[in-house]
Amino acid sequence: MKKQNSIFLLAAITALLFACSKKQAEELKPETPPPTGPTTVTTANVTYTNFTGALFQTKCGGCHGANGGAKGFWLFNGISSAKEVRVNNAIFVTKTMPKGNNTISESDKALLKAWFDKGMPE
Repeated sequence: MKKQNSIFLLAAITALLFACSKKQAEELKPETPPPTGPTTVTTANVTYTNFTGALFQTKCGGCHGANGGAKGFWLFNGISSAKEVRVNNAIFVTKTMPKGNNTISESDKALLKAWFDKGMPE
């Protein structure tokens, strides 16, 4: 009986020596990697790079791009042209733009308005 107790005690001590603590176990857990997909654009984080540039390219570039028929009225050629006061005015004040099939959804309008309101961050 004494021999069985000794073997049990030896096994218990060995198990304790090789067992990891709770802190060690937490350190062994892999870190959660950062999200790899695109960040959702919101009115809080909207910029020219993550939203506005593509919107102007797709909705305005056809008519107001280098080869467009309305380039004489306004030429879209990047962020500096998008920042012109008359762009905000045409979309949100007089509501004369966009024309034709280039309608802008309400959610896109909200993001674009936020971009103008935030000082048009790049």
